[in-house]
Amino acid sequence: MKKQALCLLLALALTGCAGGTPGGSTSQPEDASQPGSSSQSGGEYGRRDAIDRPELGTEVVIDPPYDFDPAEMVPTDFGGYFVDCDYPTEVSTYKLAEGTDIENEVVVLKGQEEGPVIYIVAGVHGDEIAGWMTGNLVKKVGIKAGTVHILAPANRWGASAEPRVRFVTEKEDLNRSFPGSPDGSMAERVADSIFQDIQRVDPVFLFDLHEARSNAENRDFLGSSLIYTSLDKMSDMYLDMLMATETGELCSERFNFYGPGPVGSINNTVTTQLDIPTITVETYRGYPLERRIGDQLDIVEYVLTYYGLL
Repeated sequence: MKKQALCLLLALALTGCAGGTPGGSTSQPEDASQPGSSSQSGGEYGRRDAIDRPELGTEVVIDPPYDFDPAEMVPTDFGGYFVDCDYPTEVSTYKLAEGTDIENEVVVLKGQEEGPVIYIVAGVHGDEIAGWMTGNLVKKVGIKAGTVHILAPANRWGASAEPRVRFVTEKEDLNRSFPGSPDGSMAERVADSIFQDIQRVDPVFLFDLHEARSNAENRDFLGSSLIYTSLDKMSDMYLDMLMATETGELCSERFNFYGPGPVGSINNTVTTQLDIPTITVETYRGYPLERRIGDQLDIVEYVLTYYGLL
């Protein structure tokens, strides 16, 4: 019955009848074994208890301090994520825009069995650290089949700034610059290099790992949400994921759904121009970092399992 209710709510949202209701909105966001059954035992943090969302408008510390180094850790340090992922895996890298001021590196994981290709773009906004830290953690796992391309952090300039910043350069939002232009601004050139590579690889699914910080009365609470532009080619998986967060099988709390992705975002552009199903994962920057990384890992593992890579 819960899944039927969730399907009805999402159907209403897709027809524009449920905008602004808890759990879903059709407004454009500012930022935008079986899947979900992985063991949550082990690891330093383990499965988290459900958490209470902050009241709208209350002051919350964004990016609370943490005393660990994700770069020195693996997914299982955050809980029961990717526990049985010691498959022999070929790891390689290649450069985007090699030799230019916008050069970046993609890591490729290739399993021993044939399978689909998944592309992960993490950290389009440089200060949304759980997204690109999760991307870096996934680089360390083994996959049974298929191929995973991982670009993390996608905005290496914002991620390496002191302090970290959202933009590529001052006020240039990479996630409003897609599909980009090889002769445009820096953000447009970075967007073009990413978009062209996604088009070349032609994955069956694209992940866009983000974080959100808004908790205002007049803004959608985008933390803990899964953003889509079209559910074509992924409706069953998307609904099952939402239901799994509702029942507590997946992630630390219920996730909202929003759509479509903003014009110029990687989500909207890749979906509409390349017809590749895309989900933007948003975790809330007011929660502890270990929870945010854990939720991102949980969702990535769910999808990789769904497509048969694990």
